[in-house]
Amino acid sequence: MNSAGKPLNKLLISVTKKYLSVFSQQTKGLDIDRYQYVLVVIDDQLQPPTQKALAEHFEVDKSFMVTMINYLSEKGYVYREQNESDKRQQLIKLTEKGKEAVPVIRAVVEDLNRKSLEHLTIKQIETFMEVLNRIDSNLLGINPFNIIINYKK
Repeated sequence: MNSAGKPLNKLLISVTKKYLSVFSQQTKGLDIDRYQYVLVVIDDQLQPPTQKALAEHFEVDKSFMVTMINYLSEKGYVYREQNESDKRQQLIKLTEKGKEAVPVIRAVVEDLNRKSLEHLTIKQIETFMEVLNRIDSNLLGINPFNIIINYKK
């Protein structure tokens, strides 16, 4: 329990549900209802990432990453290309549609983060981020089950 008497998991789940719900609402102009942020991560890479690298980044198993990439590919946002230097690897690249979606997603994230942290001082935000990073570090060695948060409407 936290100092206010609510279990930490209840607070984290509540915030996550609200954040993802608003995120999904504000990106509804795109014809994808999930995995939008994968496009931003792909765009941020200097070289096209592999499916394996993306799975590691998002801390999901490879089969779930295949599902994510399949969904984004079917919707026309990404495509797979065989890595010429290692034929076993699939590089994930953005299509033109994917490239056009990235600025929209970035703007929604920026706006939502600003609204989420509104009325907090710089020091409170820094402390909040430090605490979240510490919680994440504290849970690293536990080997949790792979939990999928499905935020489709």
